Amino acid sequence: MTTSLEAELSIGPQALSAYSRLSYTMWHALAEFIDNSTQSRQNYEGIIDDVLREEGTPLVVDIVYNKLERRITITDNSIGMTRDDLIEGLRVAHPTSDSKGRSKYGMGMKTAACWIGKHWRVITSEWGSGEEWTADVDVEAIAHRGAKVPLSMEETSTDRHFTTIEISELNRNIQKRTEENIRAYLGSMYRNDILSGQLKLLYGGEEISPPDVASFDTDANGVPMKLEMQGLEVGGKPVTGWVGVLRKGGRKFGGFSLFQNGRQIQGFPNAWKPRAIFGGVDDEGANNLVAQRLTGVLNLDGFEVSHTKDAILFQGDEEEELETKLAGITRDYRAYATRRRGERAQLWSREKIRDLVRNMGQEFASAEMSDAVNNTVLPPLEAILANNQRQVLALTQEDYLARFKVGNQINISVALQERSEHDPYVAIVAAAEPDSINIVINRLHPYYESLETSEAIDECIRQYVYDAIAEYRVHRQQSSVNPDSVRRVKDSLLRVQELRISNAASTLEREDIKATVAGAANAG
Repeated sequence: MTTSLEAELSIGPQALSAYSRLSYTMWHALAEFIDNSTQSRQNYEGIIDDVLREEGTPLVVDIVYNKLERRITITDNSIGMTRDDLIEGLRVAHPTSDSKGRSKYGMGMKTAACWIGKHWRVITSEWGSGEEWTADVDVEAIAHRGAKVPLSMEETSTDRHFTTIEISELNRNIQKRTEENIRAYLGSMYRNDILSGQLKLLYGGEEISPPDVASFDTDANGVPMKLEMQGLEVGGKPVTGWVGVLRKGGRKFGGFSLFQNGRQIQGFPNAWKPRAIFGGVDDEGANNLVAQRLTGVLNLDGFEVSHTKDAILFQGDEEEELETKLAGITRDYRAYATRRRGERAQLWSREKIRDLVRNMGQEFASAEMSDAVNNTVLPPLEAILANNQRQVLALTQEDYLARFKVGNQINISVALQERSEHDPYVAIVAAAEPDSINIVINRLHPYYESLETSEAIDECIRQYVYDAIAEYRVHRQQSSVNPDSVRRVKDSLLRVQELRISNAASTLEREDIKATVAGAANAG
């Protein structure tokens, strides 16, 4: 005899405590509250938009972190909640009639609040209700001691409308670097809302701005290299958006920003870079011109999204299908981005160089430069070499920034020290190991104060590496290091980057030809 029974799969209260171990980032956790605020405005836009317009303000979400009290407060001026709305909102994974769009799962506020801290409180008043309700959530007491959530009500003005969430006993602190990431990521996530004027987002009293509007390169006819994608479908789901080539790029600017319901799921400064388009061996793509300058936006409203809303969860062959179609759409733009060398022709025009050299001439004709040229006294070579060796011996493991091999022969170690403003700007010293060179940069040298961009610092260090390799090669081939010989070797090194770009373009062209031939064969 077969007996049939039913069991209920239920979630115990201790799950609340486990939410602190979810793989959130602080900016994605805070985004859950902004999602609720913006979705609430959309749900009741016929009411709250008129109220906000009369008050002369957009929707405002204000995030405040009190480091001393270890408390985070998020406040909005959306329509607010009634008692019944608040009770419904406290139920985990029970979507309500308001659970749609950016808040469709009915979990975000609870999971994010429990991830951030052990105690949180919701204070809210719906416009026109005249009631202010407070719910007090003690996560540990509910999870382990069977406690309930006490609710209290105070009478208030019918004109008030807001929701405030106070989170205390934080599970993690917010460092300064994290605050910079919060501003950058939230500004990018809600760029559409901010740019439309519908949302004002504050962190620590400062308004968050969206990323700068991209400046696109232009083709030979002066037309911006930005292509709107039309009629694209993946797994029967429509995909809209655009792809473009940036005039001035960077690794954090390249890649596709993925949006759902007008809110960025993944994007700047960590955009989606499928390998079929951007190359590389990881999610960041290769560090090439395509990964730095090919950019785009994809609206994926019909696709599944991760619980923490930081990734699109492609189903079946969706991701492969999307990559394949995007590879075809972006082929010409990828080839152009690979060949693009910025505004080289304009920068190296005779007029431009003439102006640069004239200004440089004034710098080198100064009295200070004259004194440096005429009065600099070199110590004996033995003293210079001995000082360099002492500098290397004083290095600690923390001083070393990177180690890498050039070809299969030379080992380069780059270190940064803060020695003295009177010490040399850099020391290039042979290491104790064979075929090894130390490049030691003196961070306190006054020259570095004039380098105001990361690009300038990058090129400065790159030249040090070129010099080190060139001197090493000349020393290996000649008994003395002759300046002309060093410059000849360095010339060959300076040509490598252009050769790499040319080879990458040829590889991309061959891959596209193979893909075209394979597609034709499959079609036949």
